[in-house]
Amino acid sequence: MQRLPLTAALSCALAALPSLATAQLSYKCGNSYSQTPCPDAVVLDKTDQRTSAQKTQADQATQRDARLANTMEKARLQQEAKDLAANTPATKASRPASASKHSKDKAKKVRVKKAVPPATKKEAAPKP
Repeated sequence: MQRLPLTAALSCALAALPSLATAQLSYKCGNSYSQTPCPDAVVLDKTDQRTSAQKTQADQATQRDARLANTMEKARLQQEAKDLAANTPATKASRPASASKHSKDKAKKVRVKKAVPPATKKEAAPKP
């Protein structure tokens, strides 16, 4: 039982370690970006330069776009379900009464002959 408080304290301390780490600098070296400086490197400022009003506006736009995307998804799913229902063949239970067993017997059966290639001269002539 003595180990439980010690384990809990150690776990909390380890969880807080990443927040104590210092921010790393980023450098722009020509057309590439790096964490190590190069000759003529430009240090990049990674802090958010927006005002709180701009951040609020961007957050509201993101929420509005998410609601619109959900609405569009629901409409698409409803349309797909409607299209699927329209293109699904009828089952025996939902078949109309006019399509009875006897109507199948009345249908003509068409026989298709297989095409046979014509015999060539070598095949036509008997071998001696």
